[in-house]
Amino acid sequence: MPTFISSLITELRRNTRLRVGVWAIVTILLTYTVMVINDYHKQLKKDYDKALASLNQLQSIAQQTQWAERASGAQELRTQLAARLWQANTKGLAQAMFQTWIQEEIFFAKVEKPILVVGEAMDVPKYPQFWRVTAKLTGAFVPKRLFALLAEIAKNPRLAVTERLDIRHHQKRPKFIMVVSAYFKAPGGKD
Repeated sequence: MPTFISSLITELRRNTRLRVGVWAIVTILLTYTVMVINDYHKQLKKDYDKALASLNQLQSIAQQTQWAERASGAQELRTQLAARLWQANTKGLAQAMFQTWIQEEIFFAKVEKPILVVGEAMDVPKYPQFWRVTAKLTGAFVPKRLFALLAEIAKNPRLAVTERLDIRHHQKRPKFIMVVSAYFKAPGGKD
């Protein structure tokens, strides 16, 4: 036996405080190990319970029989939505069509002091078969005229979305800022 180990054993036999210290260290290490294993066990149980809940939900969904009806309903809704999309052959034409339409609506609603800025047609992220054209309109806030414009946007058979409407008190005369977007189906794009 090496001299280091034999001197350690001899010192352990003679020194009570050293023995208590070693046992305390061993106890702390064992307690820590048990606690780590317990935490790991709890996490595994949580993961298992979550997976079991997901499995039960999937089994419940799989037992449902209305999938054909839901699919036809979803297809019908998709067809209706696709019919509301604007149509244009190029991005420039899409921008021009939307600008012409919104200018007409501004004129018929008699919006005072309109400032219209129409952006370029952009691809919709994750949906390259669609384009989005956005217009920013600023004008004097006259409630009756603004409501008329909003009503025409809402009644439009083609999809136009009012994304933002801010009404601000600017000096003596309040004004509104509105952002409206239109969605176009790109040529050759699937619904």
